[in-house]
Amino acid sequence: MIAREGVKVHLKKTPNIRKEQDAWRCLVLDADRLDQWPEIIISPFGVVDKGGNDASISGRTIHDLSYPEGDSINDCTDPDSVIKPENSHCDAVATEILRAKREHPHAKVEIIAGDVASSFRNISIHSNSVYLFAGQIEEENVLVIELSAPFGWTGSPGFYEVVGGAISHVHGSHYNTANPTGFFNYHWVDDHINVAPNVDTTLSEAERSLRFAMEAILGAEAINDEKFTQWKTRQRVLGLEFDSVAELVSMLQAKIDKARGIVASAYSAQFLTRKAYRSLMDSLRHVATCLRAARPSLQRLRVRESHLNRFQVVPVSDEMKQDLLWWWLVLHTPHLNGVSLEFFNVLPPPDIVVEVDASDFGLCALDTAAHRALTYQFSKVETDLINEFKAGSPNGFDINFRELLSCGFAVHTWAPRWEAAHQRDKRPLHVHFRIDNTSAPGKTSYRSEIREPRCSSAYSAGGRPRIDYDFQRPMWQELTMAVLTPAPAYLLTRLLRLFLHH
Repeated sequence: MIAREGVKVHLKKTPNIRKEQDAWRCLVLDADRLDQWPEIIISPFGVVDKGGNDASISGRTIHDLSYPEGDSINDCTDPDSVIKPENSHCDAVATEILRAKREHPHAKVEIIAGDVASSFRNISIHSNSVYLFAGQIEEENVLVIELSAPFGWTGSPGFYEVVGGAISHVHGSHYNTANPTGFFNYHWVDDHINVAPNVDTTLSEAERSLRFAMEAILGAEAINDEKFTQWKTRQRVLGLEFDSVAELVSMLQAKIDKARGIVASAYSAQFLTRKAYRSLMDSLRHVATCLRAARPSLQRLRVRESHLNRFQVVPVSDEMKQDLLWWWLVLHTPHLNGVSLEFFNVLPPPDIVVEVDASDFGLCALDTAAHRALTYQFSKVETDLINEFKAGSPNGFDINFRELLSCGFAVHTWAPRWEAAHQRDKRPLHVHFRIDNTSAPGKTSYRSEIREPRCSSAYSAGGRPRIDYDFQRPMWQELTMAVLTPAPAYLLTRLLRLFLHH
């Protein structure tokens, strides 16, 4: 018999499982019920990292629905029945910042981030399917049955995307004088990012609109006040820092340091477990977001990861060590300290277009708009390298590298003139090189700079070009197009021949 009068227990914090039960997100029953409901499928509980902390200290409890491998709930879920989330690239935030600055040049453009509380837990599981999402706490003789989409199920992100998209739609349907077509809203799962100019009451109206949209779709309890930031011109969102004043997006230093540590550990290891391999990929994801050149490498890592099983390990081969060394150099590039918003993901139209070509005898580059041309005849040392490569030596001095080398020499020679002719406030200079050999950018190893100390060309965060090479200083012959004649005493490349012919 339960007493109606007596001592009441007041808890400072409701235990999580009771909180979930009170919210009708799960059922907590005696494990003896399994004798009556044998069709219930039990999956183990697990702990994953939360907020970048060690899971052994601070973690998130999940339902490990990917176990046992090959026969888990995730493996048996029909992929055709699961909604595929269509997440847009976060360059939309950068694009909106630049748009707002153009339309309101005298106003500060600020950013705010909002968060939905217990995002996946707002998606209910059909009563005919809840038996698939059960777990057991043997120490307490307790059976837990999930009533809402659990964190760890392969279908949770896609089904929540419908809700997240609905919130964005409602919020984007509201407008004011500064946003006549509707408030901007970028969302990634449960994170909602807003960008708006600080004009009149625009900031308060945009925040009120977002809160209203969350409440209208999911109820007042869905608003996570602890995760709502203040309006700022410099905001940390999605693991990146957007600065609307400096017009830069950068990777957080803590994430850079963490990625360096993971890369260093992987380089020293003989093999990587699937968990360590995934941790490596996750740490490099933000790097690839900031640096376009790193994206193909990350894509190759992801392709390999998809074929790993739970207990399989990846041997750290010499080739992989070269990859990791390349990533280590990338993690020390100043690009991560600030990428221009205009260069974030989608490139702007080029300021300068340069045609380049190469042969077995030399290099050439044409800046047609400036009526300038460069020619360079290979030295005997370089010609010997070409002949050795043709004979089978793996020295890397192939036609792909030579054509890229012409790009580097053009930057080295013409950079001062380009910078003097294109003075820019914040945006770096965009130079586009046209190479007639389409395999050159793709087939040339992205690790060549660390395998052979030959040549590397890049732009620093401030947009200033630099080039480093171990050959003797190239004796370029710079000519104006108006006086070009077939005077050099070596065979001209196809591009230069074509120009002289016309």
